Amino acid sequence: MAQECKVGGWLYRIDPSNNKKLQSRSVGSSNYAGFWMAPNGEKIFDISASGDDLLISTDRHNYVRKKSGNITCV
Repeated sequence: MAQECKVGGWLYRIDPSNNKKLQSRSVGSSNYAGFWMAPNGEKIFDISASGDDLLISTDRHNYVRKKSGNITCV
């Protein structure tokens, strides 16, 4: 289970204090900021890279964050 994942120039992680939220930071930065909350109380249990996309697995659905920034259910 990945807790942190690098995609392009960004690092993503599951928020250590809230597994329903993702955080990101640019490579070289030391501060994470929240950017996405899983819908309907879903818990995020894995993240992984697929090329320039971020794959997000929750306890109910799978999502993909495209390079453009759009997050959709797959």
